[in-house]
Amino acid sequence: MKNRTTTATRLYGVIAALLISLSGLLKAETLLPIADTHVHYSHDSVDLTPPERVIEIMRSANLKFALVSSSDDNGTRLLSQLAPELIVPGLRPYRRRGELGTWFKDQAALQYVERLLETNAYATIGEFHLFGRTAELPIPRRIVELADEYNLILHAHSDAEAVELLLAQNANIKVLWAHSGFEWPEEIGRMLRQHDRLWADLAFRSEVGSGGRLSEEWINLFTEFPHKMMLGTDTYTPERMYFIPENADAARIWLAELPEELAINIAWRNAYNLLMPVWQLNRQNHKVASESVAGQAGCDDKPGEEQLVINTDKLSVRLHTITTLAVSVPQTIEVMVCGEKAEKSRVILDASMPAHGHGMNYQPEHVTISRSAGQSVHRVEGIVLHMPGTWQWNIEVDEGDHKSRLTHQFDVQ
Repeated sequence: MKNRTTTATRLYGVIAALLISLSGLLKAETLLPIADTHVHYSHDSVDLTPPERVIEIMRSANLKFALVSSSDDNGTRLLSQLAPELIVPGLRPYRRRGELGTWFKDQAALQYVERLLETNAYATIGEFHLFGRTAELPIPRRIVELADEYNLILHAHSDAEAVELLLAQNANIKVLWAHSGFEWPEEIGRMLRQHDRLWADLAFRSEVGSGGRLSEEWINLFTEFPHKMMLGTDTYTPERMYFIPENADAARIWLAELPEELAINIAWRNAYNLLMPVWQLNRQNHKVASESVAGQAGCDDKPGEEQLVINTDKLSVRLHTITTLAVSVPQTIEVMVCGEKAEKSRVILDASMPAHGHGMNYQPEHVTISRSAGQSVHRVEGIVLHMPGTWQWNIEVDEGDHKSRLTHQFDVQ
């Protein structure tokens, strides 16, 4: 009897937990959707909060989407791979948190941005910190050029002077002003009147709607600029990731004071109209370019110097590292399989450190780009070699009736 009672109690507990979870999901779906335009999932957050949990938090807040930028870019890649319909990627020029005040004089930070722009698609460059006349330094000027070249919006944590200098450098550039510059409504309004290529987020602006009520100044600003303002949380520390639902709920309270159309604009539509056309176009262009590059070389062509070739008696595998391998930098690898049954093959590429007995911390994403007679091309994204030393590529090629396993050792400094 005791065992039956214990089993029944556990069963009731499981059912109750499922009902609570379902109730939470149903409740979230009835809430006003929110676009959060200021989320970071940086290296310390990745260490403390699994990406699956982050996505769960976002969905519990009924986010329509989140603009995510991270230090380094690995966190953004992880979330984007898990929930591509939810994550709009931005590219920060930071590899670690300590670079906020040095990146604009650091050539390596610029090279980091240029390298990732070659391999991934984004909607923004930023959020970056830049103040006053530092916006005129060579590296920020190059960032503006890259934004124009790659059709990207600048997400600038800046004062008014730096924002105006950025906008003046290129007539095509749009700027999303992080935190609205921590300015008062009067100054935000002045900037928006003068610059039609400027938008502003309200991340970490708890005084907006404090106590659930909007001041007359904020109501006037929102009314004058119904298409320019948007919401954000700013998860600049790991624990603030859990603040996303609370921030969304607090915003819903003061949004209810506004006319419905204006409330929807600020909640998500302004962010959607600014970011989504850019992101969708860039993502599509990146896909087309990737497929075009993959189709340029075939198994009958001589391998390029940048390709690693591993041969067996039945097939040949060519690995093309799009960028130079470096520690803790997310990499994309193209894998071409050549052989009699290669067009049917499935590929799994992984990396390990044999001397240490461990592999990578994250599972990469595999996408088949093309198949044709005697060959197939695959793209592997999210390769992160997190420490220097001797690594080993582990390649499994499944041709249906036969599996081949290939290895190759290499050094990363």
